[in-house]
Amino acid sequence: MRISRFTRAAILSLPVAALTLYLNNEPTAVRAAGPTRFTGPTSSQTIALSADDAVLGVVNPDSNSVSFFDVRPGTNQRIAEVRVGIEPNSIAITPDGARAFVANTVSGTIPVGTEPYGLALTPTAQKLYVANARSNSVTVIDTTNYRVLKTITDVGFEPRGIAITNSGGTGADTLETVYVTQFLALPTAADKIDGTDDAKNGRVTIISAASDSITGEIVLNPIADTGFAAAGDALKRIAPPAAPVAADFKFVTGAYPNQLNNIAIRGRFAFVPSTGASPNGPTRFDVNTQSLLRTCLEIN
Repeated sequence: MRISRFTRAAILSLPVAALTLYLNNEPTAVRAAGPTRFTGPTSSQTIALSADDAVLGVVNPDSNSVSFFDVRPGTNQRIAEVRVGIEPNSIAITPDGARAFVANTVSGTIPVGTEPYGLALTPTAQKLYVANARSNSVTVIDTTNYRVLKTITDVGFEPRGIAITNSGGTGADTLETVYVTQFLALPTAADKIDGTDDAKNGRVTIISAASDSITGEIVLNPIADTGFAAAGDALKRIAPPAAPVAADFKFVTGAYPNQLNNIAIRGRFAFVPSTGASPNGPTRFDVNTQSLLRTCLEIN
């Protein structure tokens, strides 16, 4: 891998991102081994590191650009800022640090779905998975020729975050599994009263990297007791006192996971950050919404 102060850059903008290709006339003598495979799982992020932790990429949605930094010990300096498409949301850097893919919400040149949001590379970076938030699909791209291999439809409502396992094997990525979060919670049952703290649940879609097809779905159920008690109950029309004291907070508050924006795999587990929604109960910052982190599955 070569880290350079870029004097000339060619940028190919893809709808999944700007696939940013750098052509440098005068590279500096900053070099690294250039690994060809990630050592751990990958996930969609607004920042990304090369596999050797030497190059950091950061999306800048307000300026429609991506900044790259040399973050080797003792260096920590910006080496380039590259214009990409409109509203970049997510970035992935190949293990060798040679290429970067950036998901732009608005503009691009390779037809994918509507509003590409998150993207992630397989361990060998042979394939790129892109979550299309407004078309409920995932696009699979061959990174050797930047062609769309497949569009996986009906992956759930508003897919956002992506995480991909790393089996640690060599060669192709056919042993891997792709997990995609559905951003908004869905009703748990048709007869459930909307407005209760257990009315909805979160969903994560499972995709096989071998077949690029959906193999299952993980349901993240509501929490019965968040530990935050309310001083009233909206559905039972019990109003809180005008000046509640500690003894008034006696109503148990549940929550369901909502706004599943991302997912990450560490070790044998996948973790899903979300907003815990508690619609029943008086308006109070620690009763109506909380930050939730769910361990949604155990990776085999």
